Amino acid sequence: MNFIKTPNLPQSDVALIAISGTYPKIIDVLKTFAIETIEVEPCRNLSKPVSSHADMLCHHIGKNHIIVAKGEGDLKAKLESYGFDAVSSNKCISKLYPYDVPLNAARVGNYLIANQAALDNTIIDYCEENGIEIVHVKQGYTKCSTIVVDEHSIITADQSIEKAAKAARIDTLLIEQGYITLPGCDYGFIGGACGFISKYKIAFTGNIHSHPSYAKMKNFLGRKGIQMISLTDDDLIDIGGIIPLKET
Repeated sequence: MNFIKTPNLPQSDVALIAISGTYPKIIDVLKTFAIETIEVEPCRNLSKPVSSHADMLCHHIGKNHIIVAKGEGDLKAKLESYGFDAVSSNKCISKLYPYDVPLNAARVGNYLIANQAALDNTIIDYCEENGIEIVHVKQGYTKCSTIVVDEHSIITADQSIEKAAKAARIDTLLIEQGYITLPGCDYGFIGGACGFISKYKIAFTGNIHSHPSYAKMKNFLGRKGIQMISLTDDDLIDIGGIIPLKET
């Protein structure tokens, strides 16, 4: 297995992911693709709906470098067992927004879409040192809200993200909000309901055909050679994303 160089964007078949450990049905399906899983356990400092979400508790910054929420020693140890240089965040996360989102940021090639005021300093420092431009938005749940399609393209249902991304010349598809479940909340987010499992294949946690923007997404992704896979026939569910970490 090789470390994925650019966060979210594998160049071959994915071999290792970080994923919430509370959805065994989805994990079992992913294992049929020969994908190993680092299962993220619930964090008591986060609210129950998102307590085990990988996109809340870790942030891959590229290759073997990853940031883990301060105090999440078990997750840090799991990542280190796979060879990651895992460092703890500076900020402690807590249930109240925006103190729950210091690691929730969408890396799009040389851009990082995030609420910079809520962002952890370790991520800000990395961006400054590596020439990554931070695209500031009011939305704190940017990783949840965004499908990173490639280094220049995203899909989102958030209008503030769409506006900021287009201003940064990122090719952006705006889809309908909702139609994704998140127990305990009115709805979930599209970025939390999917993740790449190979360079040209993105997996969704439920039946992507049920989403009213399916045709728009199929066309947008199809123009980029990307295929959509439904892991189950259930409703789409926000599980905190399928975070690709290593590839074959």
